[in-house]
This record gives sequence, C-alpha cells and structure tokens, in this order.
Amino acid sequence: MSTILIIDDDAQLNLMLKSALELKGYTVDTACNGKKAKSLYQKNTYDVIITDIIMPEGDGFEVVLDLRRMGMSDRTIAISGGGRTSAEDYLATAQHFDVAAIFSKPLDLQQLRNKVDEIIKAHS
Repeated sequence: MSTILIIDDDAQLNLMLKSALELKGYTVDTACNGKKAKSLYQKNTYDVIITDIIMPEGDGFEVVLDLRRMGMSDRTIAISGGGRTSAEDYLATAQHFDVAAIFSKPLDLQQLRNKVDEIIKAHS
C-alpha cells in the first residue's frame, strides 16, 4: 500500500486531501508545518509528499530542498495559494528544485489524484 505525506498549515485542507486520497486506498499522514513534516519523513518512507510552500516553522522551500537532498524531489508535489507574492511565483521557484508537479490553490482534486497515481506508478 502506498503512503503519502501532506504538509499544509491549513487543517481543513489537510483533512480534505487526506480523505480524498484515503478513498483511493492510500495511507496518508499529515503535518501542519515543515518542522513536524521533517520528523515524519526522516523516520518513515513516503511514496509521494505534497507540500504547501508558505507555512510557519519550516516553509515548503526548506522541505523541498531537504527532499531534493534525499533524492525525493521526483516524488514531491508543491502547492501554493500565494501570500505576499503570487502563487505562480512561489510555484515557479519550487519547480527549479525539480519537484514532480506544482498546483495552485484552490486545488483540482481530480488532477492532484491523477498526478499522485502517476508518480506512484512511475516508482513501482
């Protein structure tokens, strides 16, 4: 069974994504910031990691850089709703770190699920 980690400071979004991916049969862990996520992905193995870019206590760029060093960037999906800068600017920067995909919020759940399936199949 494939395992996914969702990292976002929006608890409602975490719950929605977790539910949507569990319905597809995936095991899903969540973290509300980069610091908590790091403790999870350092001790667990994940097939896909979905991370927000703008978060407190360890933003998504730190997560993406860390995952890249671990050889996991091709299993990472970056998401953003923007902030002081547009979501597109944040996601364009994330793409330079070789993430598998980028999505702007609000998310298209079907497209996100399709990308998760694609990443998992590519690494099976």
